Amino acid sequence: MLNSCVTHHHTGPVPGIMVWGGIGYHSRTPLICISGALNSQRYISEVLEPVVLPYLQGLTTAIFQQDNARPHVTRIVQSLFVNHQIELLPWSARSPDLSPIENTLSMVAQRLTQITPPAVTPDQLRQRVEAACSAVNPRTHPKAL
Repeated sequence: MLNSCVTHHHTGPVPGIMVWGGIGYHSRTPLICISGALNSQRYISEVLEPVVLPYLQGLTTAIFQQDNARPHVTRIVQSLFVNHQIELLPWSARSPDLSPIENTLSMVAQRLTQITPPAVTPDQLRQRVEAACSAVNPRTHPKAL
């Protein structure tokens, strides 16, 4: 199963950044930094086609989950999933604590708050987010999966 996170903002004295990442049972995707607003066409061209489709092709069985953000639920995105025969797991909007990606993001956010001084540039923040994500090991943090 793969879970995706498309919008994780970290704000403070540094402009926030948006990252997308996916986790699987034994693996994860690279993080993608997204600048500006994300629409369905950018979601397809910057996330789904270059990262998600190849990742899912490398798995024997997979179910993809994403939240109900507007770029995720448009007809063009839903058509891509149908055309590529990707099974979707519905997002449980009322129970984010049941989502592995939400739990993983919580651990990443906790790690980020422990780093001082705060990041002063978006690039520095991106590097810290990548390091924090890499440090979260689902095998040693069962709540992450």
